[in-house]
Amino acid sequence: MSKETKYSVRNLKHDFPNDEACTEFIFDTLHSRTCSCGGAYKLIKGRRQLQCSKCRYQIAPTVGTIFHKSATPLNLWFHAIFIFSNAKSGISAKEMERQLGVTYKCAWRILNLIRTALKQQNGKLQGEVETDSTYFGGRYPSGKYNKHQKAAIADKSVLMAAIERKGDMKAEVTPDIKAQTITGFVEKNVEQGSRLLTDASRNYEQVAKGYDRHMIDHHRGVYVRGDVHINNVETFWAHIKRSIKGTHKVISKKYLQSYLDGFVFHYNNRRNDNARFAALLGALLRPAIQS
Repeated sequence: MSKETKYSVRNLKHDFPNDEACTEFIFDTLHSRTCSCGGAYKLIKGRRQLQCSKCRYQIAPTVGTIFHKSATPLNLWFHAIFIFSNAKSGISAKEMERQLGVTYKCAWRILNLIRTALKQQNGKLQGEVETDSTYFGGRYPSGKYNKHQKAAIADKSVLMAAIERKGDMKAEVTPDIKAQTITGFVEKNVEQGSRLLTDASRNYEQVAKGYDRHMIDHHRGVYVRGDVHINNVETFWAHIKRSIKGTHKVISKKYLQSYLDGFVFHYNNRRNDNARFAALLGALLRPAIQS
């Protein structure tokens, strides 16, 4: 990775050395320095507000953002965003607590607000797209000879993902892996006519009518046939499961989608640390821009 694509703690401290620099960055991202009266906005010392030099109108740039009414210094917020940006295998609230020197409650709230803001884009994937599903979590014992296997599987969460080769990806928590659910997911996230790469599940037969489907039969011990495989999406599942087991230990079903959105964000911005940090800041400020 070249120096142009890296973003280190040294860069962070240079760009955002204090609360004032962070406030001005947020303001410049969301507003213009020139007031409608012809004056110019300048930062009020000791406050997270800027005031017009002529009409004296004041703007608090953090209103409508995740930073609003937070007693945590903004440069500490930006440090937390930097840590999250570089944590491709996830970051726990306890580790964030230790690194920032804040309470666990504060660290958990910061991470939760960041993940909640990372909504996946609405555009569709196209070209060569791999898609697959997996079961995740659950602690219901299946019993001797898998007597309670049906209940054990029902206790798990179902995840579906689609990855455009050399491109972006989409992933969602779904209620099941029935044909209707798979069809809805694929039609929502993959452009019609794309080359769809799947396993041999019969649940894809309905949706395959609108796509150029190629399948690989894992039950026969075949995992690659030429360029037909779903190794990219299976690697993503393996990365998520190892990361959650090693970093987060346990995730509630209530928050699973937000954690999944975080992993998808890191995958879609995997090539450039600098651009990923900038994209993360943009995503966190996007709700205020849209409002």
